[in-house]
Amino acid sequence: MATTIQISDATKKKLFGLINQLEHIWNKRVTYDDAIQYLLKNRKLVVEKKDFIDNISKYKGILKKGEARELYEDLRKKERKREERLEKQFDSN
Repeated sequence: MATTIQISDATKKKLFGLINQLEHIWNKRVTYDDAIQYLLKNRKLVVEKKDFIDNISKYKGILKKGEARELYEDLRKKERKREERLEKQFDSN
């Protein structure tokens, strides 16, 4: 069932830009609904910088030299795999 929503022209322009990007990546037609679903599935939690620094400060000195880089690279690999799964999921729709 279709629903009408109200969005500003600026938001519509941004959504249209995202649709163009997704169409280029997925090589298929993308609807506004597809774009909104993509945004919802890929939303990121917004964390205030001060809160983040306060939270990680208590762990200062726990990691050995180079360990943070290894953890970061491992997380990036997992994130790339998640992104690939999402792209395949949208490609199959």
